[in-house]
Amino acid sequence: MTYVYETTMGGKHLVVEYCFSSVSDSIKVVDMTADGKFHRLNWMSDAGRDKLMTALDKDMEDRMCGTLDDVSVGGDFVDTEMDLDRDMPGFEGTMDELDHLVAV
Repeated sequence: MTYVYETTMGGKHLVVEYCFSSVSDSIKVVDMTADGKFHRLNWMSDAGRDKLMTALDKDMEDRMCGTLDDVSVGGDFVDTEMDLDRDMPGFEGTMDELDHLVAV
């Protein structure tokens, strides 16, 4: 799954598509544009690249941990509260099935 992060750096509007790599345990930039034109991460200065990667890390953390403060990223509302009636699996009939397996 990839995510899209938008920001302005150096006077340019950046749109960055990124993902998290389980192999390298790090964020990877999949695609990037600057003012609508193709751009590469290695074309950025070291300071700009570090600033962007820090922003991507925070963006991913916000998405994964439900700490979004930007409604444009997560929609109108991010609900992280568990609804016990909705979110808990039903165990109806489990004991009967277990009793049946023990009796076999």
